[in-house]
This record gives sequence, C-alpha cells and structure tokens, in this order.
Amino acid sequence: MTPLFKTRSGRIMAGLSVSTLMAAGLAWARVEPTTHTFTAGQEVKVQGVIVSRDGDMLKIRTSDESIGTVDLTNTTKIQLRKSFGRKTPMDANALLPGLQIEAQGKGNDKGELVAERVMFDPNSMRASRQIDTRVAPLEARTGSLEGRTGTLENRTGQIETRQGQLEDQEKQTQQQVGQVKTEADQANQGVSNVNERVSNLDTYTKVGGTTVHFKYGSSALTPEAKQKLDQIAQEAQNQKAYVIEIAGFADPTGKADRNQTLSEKRAQAVRTYLEEQDNIPIIRILTPAGLGTTHQEGTNRTPQDRAQNRRVDVTIYVNQGVVASSNGTAPHQPGSPDQIK
Repeated sequence: MTPLFKTRSGRIMAGLSVSTLMAAGLAWARVEPTTHTFTAGQEVKVQGVIVSRDGDMLKIRTSDESIGTVDLTNTTKIQLRKSFGRKTPMDANALLPGLQIEAQGKGNDKGELVAERVMFDPNSMRASRQIDTRVAPLEARTGSLEGRTGTLENRTGQIETRQGQLEDQEKQTQQQVGQVKTEADQANQGVSNVNERVSNLDTYTKVGGTTVHFKYGSSALTPEAKQKLDQIAQEAQNQKAYVIEIAGFADPTGKADRNQTLSEKRAQAVRTYLEEQDNIPIIRILTPAGLGTTHQEGTNRTPQDRAQNRRVDVTIYVNQGVVASSNGTAPHQPGSPDQIK
C-alpha cells in the first residue's frame, strides 16, 4: 500500500466517521423538559398525560409542562371512572401513552410518586388507544431506520478492510464512501423526522369552531343552531385526526345550580345532535362540559348581552403529529394560542 493511498483514505474514513457521529448526535438531540418532583412522604394528587412507559414506571406531562415519574406497585388500584361515581377496576396494560390520568399517592426519596390509585375516564382511554395505534407503526419505522444506519456503518467497515486490495482503485473507493455517507445522512434524517412527529402526538391545533345560542331557560336547539352544527360537522369531517370540544354556558339570571344544570343540558344537546344527525363518531367528541355562568361575554346588563351568554361553543382541533405523519410534512411548531398540549 502506497503512503499516498494511506493518507488520503485515512482522511476519507476519518471525515466519514466524524460526519456520521455528528449527524447521529444532531438527530437524537433533545431539549430536556423541567422535572416535576414529589416531596418524600407527602400525600399528593396529580393530573397529567402519559408520555412514555417503561415497565411499571410512567412518565407524565403535568399542567405546567413539567415531566413527573409515577411508579406502579402490586397494590396500585387502577380504575376507570364512570358516571354517577362508579369505578371499574382496570389492568395496568390500559395505561398507554396519550392517556389523561389522575394519580394519587406519596412521594419517595427519588422525587417520584408511588401511586396508590390511578384513575381515568372512558373518553381519554379511547383517545389514548387511537394514538397508540398510530405511534406503534412510527416506532417500528424508527427501529427500521436505526437498523439501516447500522448496516451502512458495517458497510463502511468492510470498505476499510478492503483498502489493501484496492490500491489501483482509489477513485472507485472514494465514490463508494461518498455514497455511503449520503445514505447514512438520509437515514439519520428519517429517524429525526419520525421522532419529531411522535413528540407532537399530544399537540392539537384549533382549525375551526362555531357558537350556537339558546332561548331563555331552554336547552332545545333552534333551527339556526342546527344549521350551524351541520356546517361545523361537515368542516370537521374534512379534517384528519380531529376531535371536537363542546362547552355549554348560561346567563347569570336565576339560581347558580339551575344555571349549571342548564349549561350541561345545552352541551349534551349539541353532542347528541352531532352524533345522531351529523354522524360524528363518539370517539371524536370530547366529554361535553357545562361551565355554568363562567366565561361571560359582555356586561349582562341588557337582554342582548344575556342572550349572548346562553350559548354552546363548539371547537375543532386536529392532532399535529398524526396529520404530519399522514401528509409526510413537518408538524407545526407549538406555542400558538390556537394550540393545546
């Protein structure tokens, strides 16, 4: 082997190794979120979304966007919250990424929450199962791309072992190395894109909405309200990975408990109409919320102002991670007022 070939080939392979390592480092780089710690021995109740699971250890994103650890034990009660205060025991296999849970227990010396009880509702369970069916193929694709990267690295090693036999083929060897580097960069970019889509599976962006109004003391839908709901249902069905949020309200006239009940009936009337008349799947509708006289619009000093608060707000959100995966495009960056996590 000539000294010239050794020098040039050494530079080629060194450059390839450094470039490959840098590309892999950039592909897997992540900004670490704030850690949510729990005081040892203190009873605590926390709500959040499961972002990952490793055996009996759950990572959950809480309302302040920090990540906390919840440990499951043999005595942890896992329950599905149903109507009228009923609870159904569930298996730990139901705790999937994307599930909104409420965990209760005590902190340990590691700052983790040792769960005595974990509860969730049917709507959250259906949503998490839908997310799980979409995450699994993406994770499989990630593993495939990682395997391809390993194969390309092995191929680079084979080229190095053949250098002694390729003294008269230096140009051909250089072309092969360049091709390997290009394929490795493409594979690492594919891994990065998949990871970005998976991280956006709990990001929803508002894409539309409407408001329907009700007569005083009534939860019956008017013809105008039905027309608006038909339009918003059509708009939702044109979207991918959408969910519909329904929030009912009442004006401050009368007793607070009556207004609370009235706001709930109005929200339920909208949900029933969307499901039965507009064929919106149950899994696409979040649990309707009756918010009473909160979030008032106007001063409520005039009949017109009070009429504006006898309403139900209907909002459409789409899942950015799923939409980006199906379209083959990068998801929108979080932080917009119309995005939720």
